Order: sequence, then C-alpha cells, then structure tokens
Amino acid sequence: MAYTQAPIETDLIMEIPYGIETTIGNTPNIYGQKQAGRVWNQFLVQKLESIDFIQSKINVCVFYGEDVIFIVYVDDGIFLGQSDDQITGIIKDLTDIGLEVEDQGHPANYVGTNVKRLQDGSFTFSQKTLINAIIYDVSLTPSDHTKPIPAKCTQRLHGFLDSPPFKQDWNYRSVVGKLNYLAQTS
Repeated sequence: MAYTQAPIETDLIMEIPYGIETTIGNTPNIYGQKQAGRVWNQFLVQKLESIDFIQSKINVCVFYGEDVIFIVYVDDGIFLGQSDDQITGIIKDLTDIGLEVEDQGHPANYVGTNVKRLQDGSFTFSQKTLINAIIYDVSLTPSDHTKPIPAKCTQRLHGFLDSPPFKQDWNYRSVVGKLNYLAQTS
C-alpha cells in the first residue's frame, strides 16, 4: 500500500526547474507533504469501512472484520485470520474497490520484525534482519572491532572535536535512522 493511492487533498503549486518540460495533471497524494500521512490514513479507513471493517476505539491502527483482524503501520499492513483463503478473499475485496495491494505472503518478516510461531502456540519477535542490515551497511564483520558485551549505559558519550572528519563509504544518516528505528521498536 502506498500514500500515492489516496487522492490529493489540495492543489499543489510546484516550481519546475528551468529546462524541464512536463505536464502536471491529476496528481495523487505525494510522500513528503505535511498532510500525506493523514490523507492516506483517511483514505484507507474509508476503504476498509466500505468492506465492513470496524476501526478499534482503543488502537486506531487495528481494524476488525468478521473473522479477520487487520493491523496497519504507516503504509504496511498485516492480516490475521483463521485461513489463507479468508485473507486472500479480503485482499481481493480491497483490490476490487480500487486499492493496489501487494500480498507478500506469510508475515515472517513484517516491517523488519521477524515473527515466529513456537510449538506451544506462542510467538517470538526479533529484529535480526534489521540488525544484520545495519551491520552490512557499515561493513562490519564479527572480527572487526566488535565487542560481545553491550556498552555501559552509565558512560556518557561525547563528541571528539579533535577527531578527523567522518570519511566512511556508508550512509551515516541512513544507519543512524535504522538504529533509531531499532531502538524505538525494540
């Protein structure tokens, strides 16, 4: 699912760079607008309600169908139901009302979180995929200056003003963003 499926809320005025020839017509909702997330959410809620889903009064990211639960996180969603046929039917209903839905199969790795059902019926959640992506992004291997124990939480970190400027061949902002996401969702 994506923001661009929702209609644009207001007219946009854009300054096109000199030399670019383009036609701007019926522009959809665009990522990056202040209202994009709200417009997408209102659009999605309206679509779900049109096929008889009810939004939870406790958690607005949860929707209840007859025998199916739908959880949405920004523009990713997960269905919980008794059978694959049931979920496939709901996805078809959403497609029939004009939503472009990409069925990515079993939610073994939803939004960077690995979901595993244990034999006793309980579930475990881990973020190994995201952690491995961060390690890969910064080109670390277990032998590269890594420590098997966590950093001391009592030690205050500070900048080293006399250090040379950052010169690594990886995207600092991307890695810090992933680390922040990991810290906030763990």
